[in-house]
Amino acid sequence: MLRLRPFSPSDIPHVRYIVESSMKEEYPASMFFDIHNHWRDGFIVSDYSGSTVGFIAPLKTGPKRARILVLAVLETFRCQGIGTALMTAFTNECGLKGMSVIELEVRESNKAAIRFYAKLGYQAVDVLPKFYKDGEDGLKMLRNL
Repeated sequence: MLRLRPFSPSDIPHVRYIVESSMKEEYPASMFFDIHNHWRDGFIVSDYSGSTVGFIAPLKTGPKRARILVLAVLETFRCQGIGTALMTAFTNECGLKGMSVIELEVRESNKAAIRFYAKLGYQAVDVLPKFYKDGEDGLKMLRNL
């Protein structure tokens, strides 16, 4: 059974594992504490039968702007509606907070993620040269609320 809930600092080991296994990235625990302290209601995790399987970690970047820093779902749980549920819950939170724009970055090579975001109303607005540590370009996408 899928359940969405607010992030808790006790989720950090699970969130770090999800990032490392699904995105091949490594972020320090302090980053997740900072995100949690910045916007508690926006940092949402998904539990499936008691196990954390995905999360969305955002920042407020302006009075009416939000930025998704990380959206990740364990590979074995993808294509089951978890990412959509996280994005929908986050978009609803943005609406409650009076946000008018949500932005995110995605690897240019991640065509599945680009299609996923496009289905949710995001549009590509810019290419970010050498945005990622490995030198890959990023694609900036926006959604107006």
